[in-house]
Amino acid sequence: MKRLKNIDSDTLFPYIMTWGVILIVSALFVPLGAIMLIQDLLFFSAEQWTFIRPNAAYFGFGGGMIWIAVVLFSFLFTKMYSENKGQEYKLAGLHLLNLPIVAVVLALSIYHYAYLDDHGVQGNSFWTFKEESISWDEVQKVTRLVEEGSLRVKSYTFYDSETSITIPYDTEDYRTNRAIRRMNQLYDFNIIDIIEG
Repeated sequence: MKRLKNIDSDTLFPYIMTWGVILIVSALFVPLGAIMLIQDLLFFSAEQWTFIRPNAAYFGFGGGMIWIAVVLFSFLFTKMYSENKGQEYKLAGLHLLNLPIVAVVLALSIYHYAYLDDHGVQGNSFWTFKEESISWDEVQKVTRLVEEGSLRVKSYTFYDSETSITIPYDTEDYRTNRAIRRMNQLYDFNIIDIIEG
C-alpha cells in the first residue's frame, strides 16, 4: 500500500486510463462468455433438463467490471488532486477495500442460476451462495407470471412449505420450453397465472 501512495500519478495515468476504458467497453460483452463458461464448468450437468442463466447474472458481472473501472479512475483522479495540492495521498486503502467487494459481486453473479432436472427445481438467488432445491414431490404450488396484454410468460415460481424458487422463462429458450412441457406431462401441476400489471 505504501508503494501505491508513493507512485507518481503521471506514471499511472496511461495504464489506468487504458485499463479503465477496456473494462468499461468489455463489460458490454465479456459477461456473456464469462458467465456461460464459468457456470458450465462449475454447475452444468448433462442430467439437467435445462440450465437457466438469469439476466441479473450478466448485469451483475458487467456491473462489477464497471465498478473496477470506476475505482481505478477514482484512485487516479484523487491521487492527481492530492499531488496538485501538495498533500500526502491517504485514500489508497479506501480504494483497495473496494476490490474485495467487487470480487464478491462477481462471484455472486457466477453463482446466480437455476435448473430443472429429474429431482426437481434448483436455484441460487443473486444475493446468496447457497443453492435452494425443491423436489418434484414437495412442490405444493406453481405460479406463472404473465405479462398483461400480450400474455407472454415471464417466469415460473415453484413453492413448497418453506421456500420458493423463481426461474425466468423465455419462449425462445428451447431447452427450458421442453423442460416445462416435460414437467407438465410428468407431474400435471395446477399452474396459477399471475398477471403482471
